[in-house]
Amino acid sequence: MRIYGGFHMTRSLSKLFQNPAPNIMSDIGKNAALMTDVINLSIGDPDMTTPAPILNAAEEALAAGKTHYTASDGDPEYLESIINFYQKKFNLTYAKENVRATVGAGHATFLAFGAILNPDDEVIIFAPYFSPYEVQIEAHHGKVVVVNCTAENNFQPTKADIAAAITDKTKAILVNTPNNPTGAVYDQETLQALADLAKEHDIYLLADEVYWPFVYGDNDFVPLEALAPEHTLVTGSLSKVFAMTGFRIGYLIGPADVVAAAGLLNEGIDFSAPSVSQAAGAYGLQHIDEITPALKAQFGERLEYVATELNKLPWLNILPVAGSIYLFADISATGMDDIKFSNYLLEQAGVLVIPGQAFGDAGKGYIRIAVTQDMATLEKAVQAFSKLSF
Repeated sequence: MRIYGGFHMTRSLSKLFQNPAPNIMSDIGKNAALMTDVINLSIGDPDMTTPAPILNAAEEALAAGKTHYTASDGDPEYLESIINFYQKKFNLTYAKENVRATVGAGHATFLAFGAILNPDDEVIIFAPYFSPYEVQIEAHHGKVVVVNCTAENNFQPTKADIAAAITDKTKAILVNTPNNPTGAVYDQETLQALADLAKEHDIYLLADEVYWPFVYGDNDFVPLEALAPEHTLVTGSLSKVFAMTGFRIGYLIGPADVVAAAGLLNEGIDFSAPSVSQAAGAYGLQHIDEITPALKAQFGERLEYVATELNKLPWLNILPVAGSIYLFADISATGMDDIKFSNYLLEQAGVLVIPGQAFGDAGKGYIRIAVTQDMATLEKAVQAFSKLSF
């Protein structure tokens, strides 16, 4: 029995939350909150302000009275902008029935799992992975099956490892490229293997494409849906693409029956995505070639700078920059585990990062560094790292 505010609570929580695992990110964040002048390289929220033309589009939508519900699946202009973008950029053809507006990519992923999972269905995810995936799968009574990826294979899964994880209960494989937290960009061979296995076993591929523009060097982003269109669900967000995280706007793309089922589920959640955010997002997608390249270049410069400078330290190693807005640094040479190192870095250098264990056991011995601060701040962070010795 628990007592809250004088009320005796005899009801129990959902089993999913009765014995929650320690929240590594939250614990370190609490420590950081007690300090001043912390350089925060922990969160994937770009420091850039949303580009002015997108803000203007939002203001115009407000002035025009677009402050009401849109249709449940989304404002027609927003949906059309998504369809036109995928046609122009990737030569992929979608109908309105294949697309719905969502409140960010996390909402899209939640709806997708809700639309396809039955109790005890299995979803394969590749570690290190974005930790909310677990909760989203388990909330729909699915089971998480983890396939570990290693630096030796550039944090990409092998076809043999994927095939070994597939059972008669496998319903989906979640694929995140460019990857959070590792920055890996899956190559054509890996993507083709995923597509072939999805077709062979008739399972879904859930493609998290939040970081699709942020690919560097000789790497290319190849959409999974181009290789297995009938088996792929796409979750997308405009948060990073246009530096508009606070707008909370994204989308779900997939077979019409899955998108329709997601819509039925969403009627019991929030009905429709924010109208003003859809208007702003539509403008962004219609003018993406004028907006996103500058953001991509900024992040590329930051990634390259931090990776180059930190790789000069004898106790830290970062693979060549491939994609996303993160660096995944091996700190095992320090002799400390990643949690202890992250706390030590915070206490001694005033730099906040995320321990690799927050992204699954495959992240042990690593830290994730988000280059979501300006160059001057990143230079200070590099200097702070450099003062440490092991």
